[in-house]
Amino acid sequence: MKIPSAILIVVLVGSTLWGFVGATTVAAPAPSAKDQLVGTWRLVSRVVKHADGTSNPDPAYGPEYPVGYIMYDRTGHMAVQFMGLHRPNSHSSLAYDAYFGTYSVNEKSVPPTVTHHLEGSLNPESVGKDIVRDLILDGDRLELIVHTTTPDVNINSFARVE
Repeated sequence: MKIPSAILIVVLVGSTLWGFVGATTVAAPAPSAKDQLVGTWRLVSRVVKHADGTSNPDPAYGPEYPVGYIMYDRTGHMAVQFMGLHRPNSHSSLAYDAYFGTYSVNEKSVPPTVTHHLEGSLNPESVGKDIVRDLILDGDRLELIVHTTTPDVNINSFARVE
């Protein structure tokens, strides 16, 4: 029995198309902000942005940007240390900040926020406090925005450590 070529072409094309339709895949959901936050981040700059739009390095750490790291792990723990480059030898805790604890991320707020729940701190008065930061993630760049009691904000910029 001879199959007409037109029918054979329809069957082959239809089978091929059906294979493409059946092979569709669902894209993986985008990683959550908490998943993107996990890792070690090196401080690139810490600036004070003023209401008039101008900015300058945070004077609490001296005339230059401080050095430091912040770390977030998958279990919900974090730690941070910042150090001014020109600290006086007689007061080693000046121009230095460090704390650790747990963290939580609120992805529903605009912008998203990360809250640091302090379990320990260089400043004993901070132990037990919750510190909220605006969270801006862009690939291997992280910004934590610190709102103060003044119109000024502190902007901590980090780069992911590979």
